[in-house]
Amino acid sequence: MDMQKIGSFLAELRKEKNLTQDELGAQIGVTNKTISRWETGNYLPPVEMLQTLGDNFGVSINEILNGERISDGNYKDISEQNIKSALTKSDSVIAKHRKIMNWVIAVVVAALYITISLITLKWQYTWIIWAVYCVYRTVESIIIYCLNVHVKSK
Repeated sequence: MDMQKIGSFLAELRKEKNLTQDELGAQIGVTNKTISRWETGNYLPPVEMLQTLGDNFGVSINEILNGERISDGNYKDISEQNIKSALTKSDSVIAKHRKIMNWVIAVVVAALYITISLITLKWQYTWIIWAVYCVYRTVESIIIYCLNVHVKSK
């Protein structure tokens, strides 16, 4: 999904109805800043707003996500592309959140272990494992990031 294209399409639809961003926002229950963010492509409307926008402008959600009106002949193919794109994006968001949660858990456990060891003055060697694990995850994340940037730049 091309957020810029979607935003331009939403702006075009709004202008076809001779509405200002304030007027559209009032109709659907959001601020003019929210409408502006959608139209500039900085944010996508949430799922519940896609239906509202579609009903308001007389277009389908698929047309909004495609960023243009869809002819009947292309509707099925474009629908499939939009679904694949949405699923791919949601998979990447889920993977990102899993990585963040792994980090949070590792750091919290390591901090708790070190704090308890400092308070009780009973050091165990296992805290070193947590430190090594955190360093490993950092290096791993940097390498994956660098590989992804390298692949995307080609």
